[in-house]
Amino acid sequence: MNLERLPSSSEVPSGNSKRFRVDSTPRIMWILNHTAARKFEIPMLRKLGYEVFTPKIYPNDANFRSASVDYSEDVNLTIPEDDLEILNQSDWYAGPHREVWEIANKYFDIAFFIVFDPKGVEAMCRRFSGELVWRTYGLAGENSYSKILESLPQYRRAQAAFRRLGSRFWFAEGYSNLHEIESPWLQRRTVYLPLGMAGASTPNETEWVGGDKRMLFVCPDIGFNPAYAEIYEEFRREFKGFPYAIGGAQSIEVLDSHILGYLPLEEHRRNMQHMQVMFYHSREPRHVHYHPFEAIKVGMPLVFMAGGMLDRLGGLALPGRAKSWEEARRKVRRLLDGDKAFIDKVRSTQPVLLEAMKAEHAQDSWAKGLRTIELASGNRERKERINSQRIAILCSHRNMQEAVRIYRELTSQSQVANESLSIVLGVENPESEFNRKLKKKAAKAAIAAFKRDIDEIDARCRIFEWKYISKASAERALTYAGIGRALYDNAFLVPDDEMNFFEDSDLWIVVGGRTPAPVLPMKPIVVVVQDYPKTGLPPNDDRWQARLGYIPEPDAVIAFDERTVLHLVNMEGLDPKIVHFVKDGASPPNSLLETVLECL
Repeated sequence: MNLERLPSSSEVPSGNSKRFRVDSTPRIMWILNHTAARKFEIPMLRKLGYEVFTPKIYPNDANFRSASVDYSEDVNLTIPEDDLEILNQSDWYAGPHREVWEIANKYFDIAFFIVFDPKGVEAMCRRFSGELVWRTYGLAGENSYSKILESLPQYRRAQAAFRRLGSRFWFAEGYSNLHEIESPWLQRRTVYLPLGMAGASTPNETEWVGGDKRMLFVCPDIGFNPAYAEIYEEFRREFKGFPYAIGGAQSIEVLDSHILGYLPLEEHRRNMQHMQVMFYHSREPRHVHYHPFEAIKVGMPLVFMAGGMLDRLGGLALPGRAKSWEEARRKVRRLLDGDKAFIDKVRSTQPVLLEAMKAEHAQDSWAKGLRTIELASGNRERKERINSQRIAILCSHRNMQEAVRIYRELTSQSQVANESLSIVLGVENPESEFNRKLKKKAAKAAIAAFKRDIDEIDARCRIFEWKYISKASAERALTYAGIGRALYDNAFLVPDDEMNFFEDSDLWIVVGGRTPAPVLPMKPIVVVVQDYPKTGLPPNDDRWQARLGYIPEPDAVIAFDERTVLHLVNMEGLDPKIVHFVKDGASPPNSLLETVLECL
């Protein structure tokens, strides 16, 4: 079924030629690596008329235990090989370089994603110009995606990024009841794209032969995940004395001879063919795992607990359903003992659970959901992007010459690169410092000299003062600005220019590094560290003082000599990924301009 195509973004000017679609071919970036989901969703998207890109790099993390890489869709992508190679070499979870996003914007209108690295998600929201579709498959208990975004400090920045996207953001639920417990703003952005399973339409129920008088129970990451550890302990307690084996990859070794650990797919399949019964524990109303459906596909008898998602998918009247642990033990025992009549009854009725997982039953919902996304995209009034990125360079009077040098360097490099930047130089007012430290006549002369220096600068200048605000005021300011950041200090600094606190800027460059309190991260912050003076140390002492001070979570730190870079990484513990060694007059990718643009 091909959807009737709407005009692509290449037909709607967006204000920046680098972000135009180069053609009207419908393509989707599917930034997930879940193996079972990919086997269902990619063929579905292909059937609905889309070319699909899948990522080739995923995090080395226990949460990706069901992940894998697949290159098979690359042959169907009608994009240049060089560009495809760049996309394949990029880490889409941590967030690739901005130039990689520009390639993505040339070919793709829609991106499916999951939330793993909040910073990577925030960068994606800033860089990708198409529709962003958060793919969700449900959470345990009464937990919700809204609660995670709102209650966990590290995810607030993702929530703020989603809300700033407005109508370009979508909450794509895999089950039709996920949105019911979400906040209204997520409910309003919900589309239903049902979870399915490859091969559900053609089960091979004769594969199962039984004979291995054990129960198969799947429980991964027992030694790593407290929730799975609790499930494991409950299972062992309730089925004490029963013969069983526990499948599922284990990140940490667990001393239990029943645990099989990671198994190749074929070995796992053989276990389902020969073990006598699978038991499924979950009573979760908004989440279900794949392995019960895998068992049903091969004809393996399934006993499951009542009250969970399987009830919703057609399991209410099934003989394998158990309302209590006692009933579950009784039914498992009958199957282990080879009660043929009961085995046949369970096996003949349980395929009803596959109905909702079949592609033919999900296709209409997928077509409707994607059509909703495309209609909204086509009908939305496209706001032209601001042609000029606006940058404020903030410095003290002591660092003014360095700030002017950075201003000129950025201006020159942006002209060569045909990047439009609007730069303003903010200089901290030194009058109070001069009046405090100098005698009246000397202070007056110093203030006059400062004003002359300002007048001679060939740049737009503003005089400002660092103003302290309380944590409560800081949190309120971030909330009003739609910025999701967790704050841990009691006081913060904002640059008061007696206009709008440099709110008309897209990024702040703080020259010098040290501040007496954290700078409120109202904008992305780039810190320029010049060197490490030895003031306050004994003569001939070669130690360096720390310079970063209190600036929280800088998006980038720039140093102009290698010794400073080493000190920032090795002594101050900064993430090497955000520390940039920039040489004067350097060309991309090591130029001052490139570092700044990457943070915009």
